[in-house]
Amino acid sequence: MKKLTIGIILVAVVGVLFLELFTFVARPYQTVLIDRFGKIIAKPTRIAYNWYLCWPTDRIVRMDMRLHLYQSDNREVSTREGEPISLRTFAVWKIVNPVLYYRRLPEGTLEAQRYLNQKIEGQVLKVMGRYSLDQLFNVDAVKIKMTQAEERVQSRVNQDMQKLGLKVVKIGFSRVTFPPRVAVAVYRRMTAEREKIADKYISEGESQSRAIEAKGEAEAAEIRSTADKQAEEIRGQGDAKAYAILNAAQNTPAAQAFYRFWKSLELFKASMGQSTYWVLTPNNPITAPLFSQMKIIEGKTPVHAKAGLPAGK
Repeated sequence: MKKLTIGIILVAVVGVLFLELFTFVARPYQTVLIDRFGKIIAKPTRIAYNWYLCWPTDRIVRMDMRLHLYQSDNREVSTREGEPISLRTFAVWKIVNPVLYYRRLPEGTLEAQRYLNQKIEGQVLKVMGRYSLDQLFNVDAVKIKMTQAEERVQSRVNQDMQKLGLKVVKIGFSRVTFPPRVAVAVYRRMTAEREKIADKYISEGESQSRAIEAKGEAEAAEIRSTADKQAEEIRGQGDAKAYAILNAAQNTPAAQAFYRFWKSLELFKASMGQSTYWVLTPNNPITAPLFSQMKIIEGKTPVHAKAGLPAGK
């Protein structure tokens, strides 16, 4: 019984060792190469159920065929004017030729990342040196050439990556800033340029404002002049009508009698002092003419009587 148990355990251990040492499992996203004494078997033919029975001398090389991400540190580069800027670059790459990749970069992903860092850094220095600062930082999106610079770096890097069995899918700049030592000066200069442009627009606006105000004042003066002329014409027409009505009223007998009565009152008023009081009675020979004139105005006495004429005449 003990011998049977020991035998079963030995068979299980041998089976586990066999599966671990002489077989492998291929993941869906992996490409597997077999290195047999330097001979590369790119596609093992005896693959079934994602495992392969390999020789003890075979070396299993697994390739991750998914996209890989490379990110650089902040590096300082110079623009065409010599202005320094700080860049952080990223790259998305993948393996397109597993055999060539394994032969040229036997250490795998780490070695590929180092090679990419070297190549990308060199190309970024060359390409960014052809662009001015205004083509990288600008409020006008049309003038910015950042996408063009990224495409140039990617195209040049891919020329070298093809020799390694790699392909760079995308290269971009995840961060573009000024180094701290020059940031203040650059921002100050950019502020001065923006203020200069703002002053230009303000000056043009003020010039247009003055022109509009002058035009408005001229139109207002013309409108006022026309209105004053029309007012004078209307006022003259009104005065003419008033004079005509007044003249017509003054030529009536009642108006003439009232005028004599009013002048008589004015004469009495002028002849009296400030502390003098007159009692007006019709029997008083001095004030009697006033009462007779009042009767004439009221129409109780014929008009010809005001002159002391006989009624028959």
